[in-house]
Amino acid sequence: MSEPDRRPIAILVVDRDRIIRMVTTDLLEDAGFRAIEAHDAHEALDLLERHQDVRLLIAGHTLPGQMDGIRLAHLVHNRWPTIRIIVTSGGMSRTEDELPLGARLIRKPYQFEDLLREMESLLGQNDEPDQGAPVLPEVIGLQTPLSAASGGAHISGPTPEPDNT
Repeated sequence: MSEPDRRPIAILVVDRDRIIRMVTTDLLEDAGFRAIEAHDAHEALDLLERHQDVRLLIAGHTLPGQMDGIRLAHLVHNRWPTIRIIVTSGGMSRTEDELPLGARLIRKPYQFEDLLREMESLLGQNDEPDQGAPVLPEVIGLQTPLSAASGGAHISGPTPEPDNT
């Protein structure tokens, strides 16, 4: 019998805002995940090709370049159907209706604990029933909300231009 995979769950964070990417990846790593950053869809696809162990994509709706977070979500869903998807958006568009089946939408600014809750829900949907590894790292505790003093009150940051999505 083989040993279950105990490596941290790999999560790809794609956002046009460097500060949001940095804060999100830092908080994810503090929670026991392995976070990978990309600033646009092209870089995200390149990273997915190289990192076969990514289990979750967190993508901003508005991304630089020709592909937005919705198109990226559909592409990832079709090419890597086992990767779970969360799209974040600061706008009030019909984004939720445009997502691929099973993907989730979180409105910005969001509480990190809300992101963790969505992640737990998505990662708990196991497509491979024989897999023995735990779904989430044991260090995650959702009972204690993060405070502003710990740097995790809200995931938001200055954006160079307003998000009109």
